[in-house]
Amino acid sequence: MRHRILLLDSDRDALSTLGGFLTSHGYEVLEASSSREMDDILAKAEVDAVVLDLMRPGEPGLAICSRLRGRALAPGVIVLSAAAEEADIVVGLEIGADDYVTKPYRARELLARLRAVLRRRQETVHLTSAYDRSESYRFDGWRLNTATHQLFDPRDRSVDLSPTEFKLLQVLVSKAQEVVARRDLAPAETGEEARARDFQINVAMSRLRRKLARAEGGARLIRTVRHAGYLFTVPVERVPAS
Repeated sequence: MRHRILLLDSDRDALSTLGGFLTSHGYEVLEASSSREMDDILAKAEVDAVVLDLMRPGEPGLAICSRLRGRALAPGVIVLSAAAEEADIVVGLEIGADDYVTKPYRARELLARLRAVLRRRQETVHLTSAYDRSESYRFDGWRLNTATHQLFDPRDRSVDLSPTEFKLLQVLVSKAQEVVARRDLAPAETGEEARARDFQINVAMSRLRRKLARAEGGARLIRTVRHAGYLFTVPVERVPAS
């Protein structure tokens, strides 16, 4: 399958250079120099991933990333930025980006990151379809509905989860009281991808734990097992989805 990639950057030369490089590697590339152009494109076509420059003028890149995450079939999102401090990277990933690439970057490095994001997105789609949509999970008063991608706390309040957070929780819940390694949460083919994956999982897991911790008892549901992975600590019951 030929993946469709949308590039968003106000620098036309940068768009042309990166677009030509990705096209030469078999991708269908769409280009936009503003968020309005991006919206026009997305109104007509679905894309598998968006590569956007955070520092471009106009609508803030973080706001664009948040909007993309709200789409029914959210594309993978890679943000580009000259801001290279770890705090900046964490903010970019916190608002839902799948990866954060600092400028200047090597084109082949970006290509490797893009391939990893596309592979994880495809795995998430396959994972969701592989689960029995007639089932939900119950644990310690919580409910996780696989059909609707909804999580409810013990007081029956809905907990908003990003696609990545939902995938992490779904895998952990399905393997409750077993240690799950990072490679089983998100496989990586190269050392570069593995380093990026580990950082992204750490950030996503931190977000997920904070959301769980807002309800009584939620903080103890996921435990880090040093040098091994993560453990979902309580028993889980599979029940028909309501």
